Amino acid sequence: MSETGAVESRFHRKLGHIIIRNTVFVTLGSVALKALTFLFNVYVVRRLGDERFGQYSIVLAFTGLFSIFIELGMTQYVMREIAQDRSKTQALFWNLVALRFLLAILGIIGITLGAVVVGYSLELVLGIFVHTWGFLLYAFLAPLTTVLTANERLDYVIGLTILGQLIFVLFGAIFLLSGWGFISLIIASLIGVPFQIGLAIWVIRHHHMATLSFQLEPRTWPHLIRSGLPFGIISLTLMIAFSIDTVMLSMYQPEHVVGWYNVAYNLVFSLMFFFRGFKEAIVPSLSRTYVNDPANVERWYHRSVKFIMMSSAPIAVGGMLIAFPLIRFLYTDEFLPSALALKILIWDVPLIMFTGFCGNMTTIISEERAAARIYSINAAANVILNLYAIPRFGLVGASLVTVVTDLIGALQFHFLLRHKLHLPDMTWVFVRILIASVFMGVVVGLADDLNLFLMIGLGAVVYGGFVLGLRLLDDTEWAMILRLLHRRGDSQLVEGEADW
Repeated sequence: MSETGAVESRFHRKLGHIIIRNTVFVTLGSVALKALTFLFNVYVVRRLGDERFGQYSIVLAFTGLFSIFIELGMTQYVMREIAQDRSKTQALFWNLVALRFLLAILGIIGITLGAVVVGYSLELVLGIFVHTWGFLLYAFLAPLTTVLTANERLDYVIGLTILGQLIFVLFGAIFLLSGWGFISLIIASLIGVPFQIGLAIWVIRHHHMATLSFQLEPRTWPHLIRSGLPFGIISLTLMIAFSIDTVMLSMYQPEHVVGWYNVAYNLVFSLMFFFRGFKEAIVPSLSRTYVNDPANVERWYHRSVKFIMMSSAPIAVGGMLIAFPLIRFLYTDEFLPSALALKILIWDVPLIMFTGFCGNMTTIISEERAAARIYSINAAANVILNLYAIPRFGLVGASLVTVVTDLIGALQFHFLLRHKLHLPDMTWVFVRILIASVFMGVVVGLADDLNLFLMIGLGAVVYGGFVLGLRLLDDTEWAMILRLLHRRGDSQLVEGEADW
């Protein structure tokens, strides 16, 4: 092997190691975090009941709908800039903090007044007002975690997240046991942020990522805002897609219906914990790689799409079949209407995973403007279709619109990236995944009289058998999985990773 080839091979292995390391840390952390959060959410739903949980969901959705105006997409832009040139850290950090802090003050005033104008009850307005104060705290925390992410230390990022969630769960449980309402949960979610800020500052200084000495350049703010706007549009349209259905349901349906819908919606997102780690790990690493080796990024895209389809298709099929027993087991019969929404929303899992991954890929290849256009079309379709569907069909209409609009987005991303990246034909791969998922669904459907967990286990065994029988994983992928499972050493973990 030539010296140049050896260097490229080592670079590929190093890239694979960094992505795998960050994926493992974030995924394992997410598993622990999601397990804790999931159990706590079940407790919260049971403790609050459908109406109170509906109010809590409205507060989160309404505040989230306007949260993008607190940072205008600048955070993601800064992350990519630092990932590509870490010498920019010092200047970008404090300017981002200052702009976010000023926007947070405006957000507290504007969002609270917006809740009053909409006509929400005094309790909902108070909850929204309390929730917006978190913007001031996150004006410091978000830039700190951005520096950590840009330096590819997602192990610390997930550690900070776990710390915040543990504090939230501890104080949230105490407040609920004391008989306090949903506003106490919002207060509990803010208590841990100062501790996260302190720990993040220590980590950044300890690893010499930045001195964090004060450095402000207001003359650069217009450029920072303009550069962040495409990301801001993406975030805004995503927030519309995630929150507008809840806000619109609150205007046309009783609060307990909002609670039913959000039980199903949150459950769908809980099922994708394993995907978050990988999706977050690739952005800083592949942003750096794309500058000099775009072909390697294309290989990662191809394998990643295959992974997404293999993991999400059985979740969609199986989730539809076990929706009613699952809701009954977790939340009692009071929330059984949520199962109807879950049967529809579960089909959003492959679509959300694919569009989320593609959205990150557009950041990597500097196509954020095209992504902003796609998400804008989605947001417009979401609002228009919900205006028709929610007044007529309630939570079923909202569920259908969610799936349809994400399908529209998935198709747009497919055609965009098909032209931007050189990709192999994956039709036969998708056909085999569909065959495996359908046969798994038939077996689970015939066994609907079994215990819920036996049905889940049976489905996993059947699908796994078809994965083996249809050879959905090639030799390179099996070798990588075996190395990940055995973890024989950093070099072995990623040996052969250049094939990706």
